[in-house]
Amino acid sequence: MKVQHTRVNFEDLTVGGDTPLHRLDSRVKIIFVVVLLFGIAALLHPEIPIVIFTLSTLTSLVIGISPGTLLKRLIVPFSIAIVVLVVVAFTYGGSDEIWYFRGFSVYNESLSFALLLFTRLMASISVLNLFIVVTPVTDAMDALRWFRVPNVVVDLAAMMLRYIQLLSKENVRMTQAKESRCGFSDRLGYVKRMKNLGETGGALILRAFNRSERVYMAMLSRGYSVNSRIVRCKPLAIENALLCVGSIVMVLSLVYIDRVLI
Repeated sequence: MKVQHTRVNFEDLTVGGDTPLHRLDSRVKIIFVVVLLFGIAALLHPEIPIVIFTLSTLTSLVIGISPGTLLKRLIVPFSIAIVVLVVVAFTYGGSDEIWYFRGFSVYNESLSFALLLFTRLMASISVLNLFIVVTPVTDAMDALRWFRVPNVVVDLAAMMLRYIQLLSKENVRMTQAKESRCGFSDRLGYVKRMKNLGETGGALILRAFNRSERVYMAMLSRGYSVNSRIVRCKPLAIENALLCVGSIVMVLSLVYIDRVLI
């Protein structure tokens, strides 16, 4: 029995660089991404989402992410998008039937709506992937504090990202230790291998609880509270504020073009 050793490392999601997108204020990027996602959801035609997907993908390649890495990041969400495309195409009703297959009808309206949903998902996923590539997790957390997101939410998110990574590394070490003792040998029965796997998972959960208690006590001993000001965000510069306004105007213009001119 082979157990896959997969370690989660959120630092690997970010591609370092000195491009304008890397230097751009994280608050501007968050505002632009959120507004753009709402704008994509408001589009009624697939042309603009396809353009957004193409531009986001090309930008990701230009700033240094390899095609193989980009494909690995997009293949899972795109697989889900394809499932949505197929399901909606066969279940969404209509009046203009264009294909019939074993009791399932595909209508022109259902196919158009499925294609629209698929392109929306493609565009949204590519935009979020580009945002993750050029924005470190710490900068994103600091920006959320500036947006007055409750401290307990930001702290919890930051700790989850940190300790998921640590627990994944610990899980790899525990699994390798169990394998070195033939805990997952093919000579063992299936029930015994599942028992060993359950013991490893249970030990990992217990270690996670113990670690959380120790970390929380250490934080309290250093004066931490819900209202602690761990990071003090600098004021938003005038040029960044103008970029925020410009990004909102641009997204509204795309929605206007989609609904009126196309």
